[in-house]
Amino acid sequence: MDKIRVFLVEDHPMMRIAMRTILEASERFSIVGEANNAEESIEIIDTVPTDMVVMDIQLPGIDGVEATRQLKARHGHLKVVIMSAFGEEYLIPSIEAGADGYMMKGLAPNEVVDGLLQAAAGTPPIDQTLTRHLMNRAADGESARVGPSLSTRQQEVLRRVSDGLTSKEIASGLSISGTTLKREFRNIFEALGVNDRAHAIAEAYRRDLI
Repeated sequence: MDKIRVFLVEDHPMMRIAMRTILEASERFSIVGEANNAEESIEIIDTVPTDMVVMDIQLPGIDGVEATRQLKARHGHLKVVIMSAFGEEYLIPSIEAGADGYMMKGLAPNEVVDGLLQAAAGTPPIDQTLTRHLMNRAADGESARVGPSLSTRQQEVLRRVSDGLTSKEIASGLSISGTTLKREFRNIFEALGVNDRAHAIAEAYRRDLI
């Protein structure tokens, strides 16, 4: 199995070393580059084959949110996962910029590895803090029951996503195949007019569907 080529963007040397150590201990990742600011990372990634960027949020110059937006515009295939010590201020902007995951700093090494593997597989790691703030944001908006509703099973799928379960755990708990679960997600996204799980949760809460 090919290793996931990771580029690290972190302006604190000790944090960068810690992340490198965690990923190098796993057989699934290969570190292809590092930078302490977004501008440099964007320039290097233009020339270095990269599968995933692990991005700090507060950087000298442009921040991780804007860097994510630019990287996703340049390299549509690229997975960008935000690693942050901040919650409310940057959660939603990161998702809107195209981030494929948002993980809080301070996670155990195995949690970091599992989260990045989820992101690489197309299942954004959704931190419980992220879920809670998405729910709060949705609750602050007007409840709107406009548009297609979700089936009972689709609602249950989103409830389990909001609880932090992985795709494998959701499929097992609902006694359905992984293929069926993927189809359910496609139908959920289409019904809610969204493109990812984080926004699906927020929109479902806004519509009072879950």
